[in-house]
Parts: sequence; structure tokens; C-alpha cells
Amino acid sequence: MTHIMVGDGVLPWWLSGAGILAAVVLVSIASRHVTRTGSRRAIPATGVMTALMVVVMSIEIVPIGYELHGTVLAGIILGPWFGAISSLLFNVVRAFLGDGAITNIGLNTVVTWLEMAVGSMVFSRLRPFAYRGRASLCGGVATAVSLSLSTLVFLAIIAISGVEPASAVHTGSFDVATGTFDPEIHSGGLVEVHQPGSGDHTEATVAGLTPFTWFAFATLFLGALGWAIEGLVTGVTVGFIARIRPGLLGLSMGTDGRGRPTE
Repeated sequence: MTHIMVGDGVLPWWLSGAGILAAVVLVSIASRHVTRTGSRRAIPATGVMTALMVVVMSIEIVPIGYELHGTVLAGIILGPWFGAISSLLFNVVRAFLGDGAITNIGLNTVVTWLEMAVGSMVFSRLRPFAYRGRASLCGGVATAVSLSLSTLVFLAIIAISGVEPASAVHTGSFDVATGTFDPEIHSGGLVEVHQPGSGDHTEATVAGLTPFTWFAFATLFLGALGWAIEGLVTGVTVGFIARIRPGLLGLSMGTDGRGRPTE
């Protein structure tokens, strides 16, 4: 939902340039930080989580035009600084697979990193509750907060760019112009896996001009449905990891989140 799908040259050059500059600054800071304090054990995890995001974002829930992200889970496991490296790698791979423009790698890197960083921060704040058997709930809340914030940033980028909003995101079976769902909501199927290199990526072709307010409404409405689904998936995954490998989430067995032993 927050991945900018327009082709090269659609967004103003200054906006794409600002995104590239911001991404360069972000990755430079992250690289210095992980060099000084990062663990080498996080390098394989960065590769694994990047690959996971590439695969997960190839899966679309067709009726609402929502692609799963996997960014919050990656952020919780990697943290914000390795998350920045992962975000850049992820968007480079997706761009070369035809999912997003080369010139928008910078903007997409920043937005993706925002999801990962906010998810990591919110989960860290909720970590004491995760020790009480509520890791799934904490993961779900972190997902909802992170994706809602990144969607607002995404909408701001589209508003600033001045491009036709419908060309920036696919709204599935929801007609932005009328505010209703297609009567044949299942006509396109329920789930679609985008094939690498396909030239007919549906995100870039939504017919008709639509007011930005309707576009924003559709994005937030459909996004909320997607956040609920992704929050559930992420929450269940976080809960499972908390039981078998709590260290991946920054949790330690036998403590209550404040360093105090539990029985």
C-alpha cells in the first residue's frame, strides 16, 4: 500500500532527487552505526529478512489491492539501523524486478525504513508486556501504528508530487470515484502473486481521474483492512518466535522485561 509504483519520470525530478539524497544520508548514518556497534550475527538475518520482504510483497490481496509488507516484522528483528540497510537492498531488488521505478528507490527506501523503524520502536516500548505472554498483541499493535504512519507519509508524497493519485496505487475492487466496491468483488480472485518482470503490473493502471480526497479516503479505508490482516499475521509470527527464539525479538527467557527474574 505504501510502495510508490509509478514509473521513472512520473514524479518531479526534485522529489525523486530529494528521496535519493535522504536515502543516501540514512544509509550512511546506518552504515557507520552498525560498523561501530552492530553484531556480525545480524548480517545473515538482514539478508534473510530482506528476501522475506521481497517474497511477501509479491503477494497481493486482490479485492482491496493490498500487498503484504513484512516490514514491521523485519524491523522488530533487525532494529532500525540494520533495517535501513535491509530497506535499501529490498527496494533495489524490487525495482529491478519491475516493481517500482529506479528513480524512486530513494523515496521507497525512506518510507520502507520508516515502517521498520517505527515498528521496532513501538515494539521495544511494549516489550515489558511481551514478557507477559502478549508478544502477539504487541506485534499486532506495532504493525498497525507503523503502517498507518507510513501511509500518511505516502499520501503526503503523492500530494506534493501533483501526479494523478490513481496512478500511484491499485485500489483493487474498490472504485475510488464512486466509493463503492465492484459487485463482482471476487472477479479478480482473492490473492495474486506478481511475477518478476511482468509488464502489466496493475498498480500503475487505474482508469479515470479521481480527486485526491477520494484517493486518500480509499487508501486509508483499504489500508485499514490491510493493516488488520497484516497485524494478525505479524502478531501470530511474533508470538511464535517469542516462544521458540525470544532472543531474536530482544526478549530474554526468565526475566520480566526489566531484568528481574521470574519464576
